[in-house]
Amino acid sequence: MKSNKLFIILCMTVIIPCCIYQCRNDNDIVYLKIRDHADQVKVINTHEHQHWPEEYGNYRFRFYHLIAAGYLAADVRSAGDNGLNWKLIDSLSLDQLWDIYGEALDYTRTTSYYGHFVKGFRKLYDFNDLFFTKNNIEKLSGQVEEKYKDYRTWFDEAFQRAGFELMFIDQYWKPFNTEIDEKHFALAFNINALISSSGRKPEKDSNPSGFYKEAASAGFVINSLDDYLKFCDHLFKMNVEKKAVCIKNSQAYSRTLFYENVTYEEARALFEKPSGSLTASEAKKIEDFMFHWIIQKAIENDLPVQIHTGYLAGNGNTLDNGQPVKLNNLFLQYPNAKFSLFHGGFPWTGEFAALAKMFPNVYLDLVWLPQISREEAVHSFDVMLDCVPYNKFFWGGDCGLIEESVGSLEFAKDVVSEVLAKRVNRGLLTEELALEIVNRIFRENAIEVFNLEKKSGKNFTGKKVRGKEN
Repeated sequence: MKSNKLFIILCMTVIIPCCIYQCRNDNDIVYLKIRDHADQVKVINTHEHQHWPEEYGNYRFRFYHLIAAGYLAADVRSAGDNGLNWKLIDSLSLDQLWDIYGEALDYTRTTSYYGHFVKGFRKLYDFNDLFFTKNNIEKLSGQVEEKYKDYRTWFDEAFQRAGFELMFIDQYWKPFNTEIDEKHFALAFNINALISSSGRKPEKDSNPSGFYKEAASAGFVINSLDDYLKFCDHLFKMNVEKKAVCIKNSQAYSRTLFYENVTYEEARALFEKPSGSLTASEAKKIEDFMFHWIIQKAIENDLPVQIHTGYLAGNGNTLDNGQPVKLNNLFLQYPNAKFSLFHGGFPWTGEFAALAKMFPNVYLDLVWLPQISREEAVHSFDVMLDCVPYNKFFWGGDCGLIEESVGSLEFAKDVVSEVLAKRVNRGLLTEELALEIVNRIFRENAIEVFNLEKKSGKNFTGKKVRGKEN
């Protein structure tokens, strides 16, 4: 009896802890192998909103400007602050700004917006702390200000250091611009204006703006739906000529993602009415018709359709606008289109995965999901791998400045590596297959599905891993 007790004590104090330690050590080794491999991949980033600093205004960029331009600003406001004021943060000292924003900023230390923001600074600057403090941001802010004196050089340096090869850029703030820096970017054609403007025809003798001003400047007179479609067709041709690789719909910020199938005849009759006389449901019908027309044009031009689903950035909106299942009718009607759904559909991550499992032409982009919630990304990506073949995943950053994009990439690599390492250690994957999945998510799937070599004229073969040739 005594020997049995001694054996139990020995197990509890020595053997079991040793086994747990060894198991954890093995898990760490596998994770680090996968994570190191992810750092070698030349990344195809399928979604960004990169701005040049001057597009935000005439500011001397420092630490707080980068918060104001990024997602963390929304969490700071959610924590109780009134919102970061650009003019204020341009004029006050760092100490004064900490007195105003420091408490709310501290309350965000648990959020993924905060965590991925820190990751960017840890990768690009000599910043090694876990949190921002009143003391440590002084040096960091000075470094930011120095780098932003020549942002284009800094952008290229950070772009290369992070391991990017190409970013798809969605310029939602200037959707008719097709002139981009082709060294770093591929054009994503944002089609929001083509849809939303269809139910907002300007009154007679009024000065056109937005879409209609752009049409007039290009020599298009819009009096009918056919005129409207001719200009939309012109925009498609212009974007294709400028090597656009996809179209992007982020209309969930302003309306539901349910687009019913409206006939051309009904849409034409509604378009002929003064926009001011249209009911909300009538204006929606014209918009719905337009997105169906756009999908058909996307098929014609081999342009995958990226769609924002789920959570909406900022501090207030109609969340269920972006519920993924509202797109189900489109997937049934257009089997020849390629649809790429964004953001894990959070909080409807199950719907997000189910749609890609059901439909061969529906793909999943992990873009932004780790920033919304790192732990939800770990959980839901594991579920997605249970449901969806791994040639159907992409990754994008969805950020406005390079520090945040780099942090986004670091966060995503952590999430993907953690999930794959757990699967290897559970005997569900081999290490070799885990590395292949990393290549697929961060590079190869995008090259294949978006047909990048044909559209860009660039050769992406033989560059799967940085510093290594196939």
